[in-house]
Amino acid sequence: MKFPTPKGFDSSQFHTDSEPEPDEPNGESSEPTFPDDMSRTELVEAIRTYHKWAADHYPIDVDVEAFPVEVSDKMKKTAGKVLHMKGSDTVKCVRYAFNAYQKWGWEQFAETIRHELIHVHTVQNYGRGGHGSPFKRLVKPLDTHRHCETFSEDEAKYILYCKECGEIVAHRFRKSKTVKHPEKYRSKCCNAPLRMEDNR
Repeated sequence: MKFPTPKGFDSSQFHTDSEPEPDEPNGESSEPTFPDDMSRTELVEAIRTYHKWAADHYPIDVDVEAFPVEVSDKMKKTAGKVLHMKGSDTVKCVRYAFNAYQKWGWEQFAETIRHELIHVHTVQNYGRGGHGSPFKRLVKPLDTHRHCETFSEDEAKYILYCKECGEIVAHRFRKSKTVKHPEKYRSKCCNAPLRMEDNR
């Protein structure tokens, strides 16, 4: 039954739960971003925050509170790894390479986080890892890659230098914002703009 609107009632002053919050266009919160120079401890917290956001905003069914996050200095080629018992739906740990984050920066590293979350999804829901059909179906929706990229410096496609002293600042494997617009970023050594060299 529909009741008449009282005289003088201004509905614009009120909102229901079904309406988006003013700071969330279309009812969706924006993807969190983080700096490219975080410490290991800061990176772990950033990853946990991103895990929670991704679990709420992508078509994956994951319990991100069920496993610890580790950042390792020992991983030399693989940027991320989900550790689990074969045939079990229990994720023991998700481990990320600190060197990959340092070389790629957050923007590209976030793709690896989404890649690993697909592994978490397949383990927790199907009891298996790998890059088979359950994994493959989620690659495009999560805007990531099917295979975890290497981060060996020798294979870097772009190298960023400090314009002031010529020191190598970073190795990049994709055309990130830093590669496209190096002049907008500054080096730690001299606080100077960067320049990019194509290493392909």
